[in-house]
Amino acid sequence: MRIKKTVGPALLIVLFAALLVQLPKAIADRNSSYSWFDPIVDVRHLILERFYKAPDEAAMQRAMIDAMIRTLDDPHTVFVPPADERDFNKDLRGTYVGIGAEVNVVEGFLTISTPMDDSPSLEAGVMAGDVVLEINGTSTFKVPINDSIDLLLGEAGTTVNIKVRHLGGEEENLTITRRKIVARTVKGVRRKGLAWDYWLDSQVGIAYVRLTQFTDSSIDELKDAFRQIQRGDLNGLVFDLRDNPGGGLSTAIQVSNLFLTKGKIVSMRGRKGKDSEKSWSAQTKNTLPDFPMVVLLNGGSASASEIVAGALQENARAKVLGARSFGKGSVQEVHELPYHRGTLKVTAARYYLPSGRNIAREKDSIIWGVDPDPGYAVPMTDEIYGTMLQARREYEIIREEISHEGQDWSDPNWIKENISDLQLAAALEAIQTRLKGDDWPVVGQDNPGILALDKESTRRLNERERIIKRLKQIDERLSEINQLAARAGRPPLLPPEIETAEGTITVRDKHGNVIGTYRIEDGNLELALQQVHLSPIESIAQ
Repeated sequence: MRIKKTVGPALLIVLFAALLVQLPKAIADRNSSYSWFDPIVDVRHLILERFYKAPDEAAMQRAMIDAMIRTLDDPHTVFVPPADERDFNKDLRGTYVGIGAEVNVVEGFLTISTPMDDSPSLEAGVMAGDVVLEINGTSTFKVPINDSIDLLLGEAGTTVNIKVRHLGGEEENLTITRRKIVARTVKGVRRKGLAWDYWLDSQVGIAYVRLTQFTDSSIDELKDAFRQIQRGDLNGLVFDLRDNPGGGLSTAIQVSNLFLTKGKIVSMRGRKGKDSEKSWSAQTKNTLPDFPMVVLLNGGSASASEIVAGALQENARAKVLGARSFGKGSVQEVHELPYHRGTLKVTAARYYLPSGRNIAREKDSIIWGVDPDPGYAVPMTDEIYGTMLQARREYEIIREEISHEGQDWSDPNWIKENISDLQLAAALEAIQTRLKGDDWPVVGQDNPGILALDKESTRRLNERERIIKRLKQIDERLSEINQLAARAGRPPLLPPEIETAEGTITVRDKHGNVIGTYRIEDGNLELALQQVHLSPIESIAQ
């Protein structure tokens, strides 16, 4: 039986009255939004009508968008113009349309570092070390790498012809059909044919998994990896998140859920603070067994990496080893503008670890990011880390013939000597000790904050040294130019010179004449320099 419902006159009157109340407010809000644009529209109109030459309207529009974003003082809120959206989506989602190969330039030619898993290039017979001589008949010799990559990319289903020279010296023409490439984000210790070998110590049962980014496919890749690993005897895990820049919040939560059966994972707060807080807790379904686990972090581990590491650490599920993480505690939303006018990535909220701490690094932060556990700070200099990356790369390349002779990944000392990975060696040693029934051993230091500041100081000092060296080179060249100018009968062109001594600043013009001497009080050199541009007074009171 169907019941017919009717709306009475009284209800209609109430609804109409509510509409009359809300309508003026909506109109006022809309008018306020439009009036915000009034001076901008007026300025644009006057420039278009009165400027002495035709302006670049596209540049004006982009400048206005960039200016609005700059007022936010947030490096993570960015506008991506349509021309850059392909690269943006590739970095964000790990997908693009191409042949699926990692490339480099060697001796002027585009060279294949390695074909990617399940890629058109691998299926066509492209192998690591192949020199790409031509792309669609165009030589790659001394062509910028990005220009060559653009030739390899294209629409799905289209073909690209490449001429390669294999390592044996033979040349071959290959036709490759482009398709959507999903960049794999999960890696193991070394290649085993086309697959990954995930075992560090197969006798004891210690596995290694590296996650390079948090993309839409990462959780399925991780589950596939652990299905392979669990065919053996999994008793311990090194989970490597070093240099992982992050990715989607939902993926970070799913990854955390692989290891946690209970406890808070992360919370998020928007503009309204705690009133807008949303939190996520661990679910017991499909969680991996509770084995000893070490998470590797460094200064390049950010965002989602910090969420996962922080959740596992604060819920006492894993030890964190390495160096203090990057410190990106904000959540970005990605909005595609209508009519393909670009994409806006905007910071919409901040996230908080289970303890309630936001890990964002501010200019005056002493504590930021996720720190290694006490006794698990293992520093690596930039030089050692660079050597490690180069050594590790050799074990990640897909080759026709692979020899594992002489390798002993179960020996921390072998890893130190042959891979230069001090952090991986320390993690392996810690888990091996723990599996013997002993307590977690001390394998590093206790002061990750000081180590992080020391490393940044070293980098800044090195940068300063490079700048000073370059300035000396410029000064030497200026001296040579002035000597040539003197021989030509022209006065030397000297830059304005500023000297500071005993709380004073002396300013000279380009000919060496003193413009004025100024007193610096309370160490305020910046204010003294600002006054220099006003008038040559004898002293500055502050």
